[in-house]
Amino acid sequence: MISYLKGKLIEKSAEHMVVLVGGIGLEVRAPAGTIDRAPETGPDISLHTYLYVREDALHLYGFDSPRARDLFTKLMSVSGFGSQKALAVLSVFSPEGFDAVVQRGDAEALTIIKGVGKKGAERLLLEMKDKIEPASEDLTALPVEARGPFQEAAEALVQLGYTRLEAHNALSKYSFASGDASIEELLQFALRNMDRS
Repeated sequence: MISYLKGKLIEKSAEHMVVLVGGIGLEVRAPAGTIDRAPETGPDISLHTYLYVREDALHLYGFDSPRARDLFTKLMSVSGFGSQKALAVLSVFSPEGFDAVVQRGDAEALTIIKGVGKKGAERLLLEMKDKIEPASEDLTALPVEARGPFQEAAEALVQLGYTRLEAHNALSKYSFASGDASIEELLQFALRNMDRS
């Protein structure tokens, strides 16, 4: 798998770039924003990449960040979504912006994506809800000694079948004022919290 590349940008169009790496020109498809932010041809460029393999073709996709690449792969797992629609999402939204739209449940906002109608937007919301990171999960607000247990408890809840958002919402109600919290205490608290909801 080609997950990262750095080379000289020798060609740029509205849909792709060609990057010279080791004497080989690699065509890299990318979201509109990634292409717009790329320099004009000549300088080196670095991209986080994903190699999409099909029976009849190999396509290399490039992104500004690992997070954008990860969102691309998650979008491709949505039923009815392929690489082109996934790329269209990232041409409209940043990963953070997309996460916020999904958490708000704003299907209307998603209909501005090329090829996504109202039903497609609702399906996208439903399938992506469990796959995104909670935008409000800012561990810096917690005491240092509580951050590790919080993350571990959240992961344990996901393993039990809860979504990341459900895990975060339940755990965020815990009082970390003392800064002292064990993973077991957090799990028990979160499970009690979810039972009531």
